[in-house]
Amino acid sequence: MTWTYTQGSTTVRNRVRLEIGDTDEARALFSDEELDDLIVQETSVYATAARACESLSVRFARDFDFSADGASFRKSSVGQMYAQMAKRLRARARGTTTVMPQRVDGYSQTTPSDDVTRTTATFDGRFP
Repeated sequence: MTWTYTQGSTTVRNRVRLEIGDTDEARALFSDEELDDLIVQETSVYATAARACESLSVRFARDFDFSADGASFRKSSVGQMYAQMAKRLRARARGTTTVMPQRVDGYSQTTPSDDVTRTTATFDGRFP
């Protein structure tokens, strides 16, 4: 099994490695062959990176938290991090993003929009 990464390369494998942070051979997450297998199963760099992160989430979910000699180790949080990364990459693969709307009506963010649009307008039939 091989591992390659060339900084600045635009190959799909290198772009996937960059997205998931697999750019250090000493701490390799996937072999070239594993990534190539994921690449043929997915439709884009982001979808492949999301699939890789989902796989890493499962891999690291097996790790456990423990404490020893006054130090705590939360290894399970790595799996959670990759799960969150997979969600963000899936959204990018679909071309969707989440944008919080900004209120321009002068009311607070916590005011329901229905409260703002409920107005009582009366018209007496006369124009000025």
